[in-house]
Amino acid sequence: MVGVRVGWHRCVIATLSVVLAVAIALTAGERGVAAVAAPSKSPAAPTECVGSRFATLGAVYDAIFDSFLPMMPAQIRDRSASIKAQAHRDMGALKISTLAVSTHPYDLGADERSPIMKYRDPVSQWIVTQLVNVRDGHGGDVISVENLTVAQAVETVWLYLYVTVMVPLTIARRSIPSIGPLVGPFSIGTLLTLPIVLGVLGATAVYNSLSSNLVKACIVSVTESQKRSAGQPVKDLRFTNAVPAIVRDIASQVSVADPKTCPAIGNLPVSRIVDRTSTYLRAITRDAGTQRQIGDLSTRVQTFLRSYRVPHNLIPADPADFNSGEGALSQIGLILIPYVGGAPLDIAIGLNHNLRDGHIADTVPLSDLTVTKSLTAAYYTYALTAHFIELIWRYGASDPTATMINSLFPGAGITADMIPRSTGIIGAPNLYGLVVFHNVLRSLCLTEDKRPASTPRW
Repeated sequence: MVGVRVGWHRCVIATLSVVLAVAIALTAGERGVAAVAAPSKSPAAPTECVGSRFATLGAVYDAIFDSFLPMMPAQIRDRSASIKAQAHRDMGALKISTLAVSTHPYDLGADERSPIMKYRDPVSQWIVTQLVNVRDGHGGDVISVENLTVAQAVETVWLYLYVTVMVPLTIARRSIPSIGPLVGPFSIGTLLTLPIVLGVLGATAVYNSLSSNLVKACIVSVTESQKRSAGQPVKDLRFTNAVPAIVRDIASQVSVADPKTCPAIGNLPVSRIVDRTSTYLRAITRDAGTQRQIGDLSTRVQTFLRSYRVPHNLIPADPADFNSGEGALSQIGLILIPYVGGAPLDIAIGLNHNLRDGHIADTVPLSDLTVTKSLTAAYYTYALTAHFIELIWRYGASDPTATMINSLFPGAGITADMIPRSTGIIGAPNLYGLVVFHNVLRSLCLTEDKRPASTPRW
């Protein structure tokens, strides 16, 4: 019964959030997004028109309700006060954990220059949100739907849509077999994937527009007290679920990265990570002999890292750093270019990107190789391996699934073109595991590295 109730609550939240977001988007004016309507306030209480970070669902509900009230039947207008009061009671009674809510990076202390604004996906953004919540002691807090901000609603709805719809669709698209040739190298399967690609790209574009534009928009007028309390949890009400100790430990060591005051973990050299890992292992080990062994091993690793140099620009640029033209070519190649579309094409694009930005033959010691470079190398290695496995199964050896089906049903004549490809499943850990982890490391910094912003000289 509890599971059904939680599921129903999430459905209500998602539905209400989508309806309100769409209503706001449809009221867009010439200068971004115009105010929907100002809820009736006391003349003595000055109001300010705010964007999605401070516009709560309760305030937006009032604004939309009041804007449509003149067009409603007389019996509705006569009961408008009681209808609004009941709606606010229902939204106030519906409460969820802050751990189920994703937050816009601006509400985490980020600004336009922060790496999280570029290196994020819905899952990594949710992870960063929760680490910040736990670090600040809000891991068990509760927030009412009434006080949920539009920004929180948009980010949370997109998170759930991404996990439950976008990711499965992308895996399904990568798994659709060729079915049969249609025109030249293109197959029926390729045409079947186009609606999925366009749908995912379209939904992503809508989200990006809402997420960025609504923050700076004029959505609804609120008082100063409403602005201060927007998005804040319910006072003196907390869920009792304990946050795991390892999560609390990680959260206490990280902050949202800033290019000037706190360099991202992804920009740190590998030697720094080895040193921190060694220090941590020795701290949790009580045996002196084991501590010495860890220290000796760390010294040998550091010596090895300093002794070998690598041409770091031969590691292709990460797809997240592609410009718009490079990103479009990567997507088109994945869908329409046979054999080399995908990892091989991305590697070529990434190397060309590096060639434009620096000398391809430059070398650095392994100890100076950044975390981002290391994870990017791992990403391309995995992607290229999965790509070649698919080509071998498709054009050389039999796909294991086809072989198994033919062994179970002799004479069935099943070929790799008739069953889902293995690419979708094989590539998922790279796209929705390593990439998410990488985005988290590029969005966070070590709190010990945080320094105060420089004071401007007058």
